[in-house]
Amino acid sequence: MIRINLMPREERARHRTMPTVKLPALGAFVPVLIGGVVVAGIAAVHTMQTRQVAALEHEIAALTQESESYKPQLERIRQITQKRQEVANRLDIIAKLDQERYFRVKLMDELSRCAPENLWLTKVDEQGDHQFQIQGVTFSNMIVARFMEQIEGAPHWNNVELGVAQQGKIEKYEVVQFTLMSGAQP
Repeated sequence: MIRINLMPREERARHRTMPTVKLPALGAFVPVLIGGVVVAGIAAVHTMQTRQVAALEHEIAALTQESESYKPQLERIRQITQKRQEVANRLDIIAKLDQERYFRVKLMDELSRCAPENLWLTKVDEQGDHQFQIQGVTFSNMIVARFMEQIEGAPHWNNVELGVAQQGKIEKYEVVQFTLMSGAQP
């Protein structure tokens, strides 16, 4: 098929030119470019943080597993420490007993040396931590006073106090029954 153009030449040239596409100015692309860079930066930081969190979670899991592997040894150490403390406590008790081994023997020896003639001890009772109650009989209050003075002069006895001194009778004899309280130090 043949085509014939009947338009004048001036007008023909105008129509023959192709329409031009007008590109926007460079300034219009700058905000889009900045937005893209910001989004890319946020995405990069997010990716790095995600990887770092994953690495830290992996490290935490590995350390948790390692700490679990040490639990038997830690339990063994705790048991050994507890046994060591028990042994130390026992040794302290033994040392204290050894230190005071002859203490009560020395106290009884001092009491017998301090007891004047015509004074008899009937009971020596430890009341608490180095506190003693001494009971006895004699014929006179003067003998009880002399006994108390002699005990005060003994190296291990201190704070001798008269608790009770009362008249009593043993068989046909009038006696003074007395109770003393005293402290003692090793």
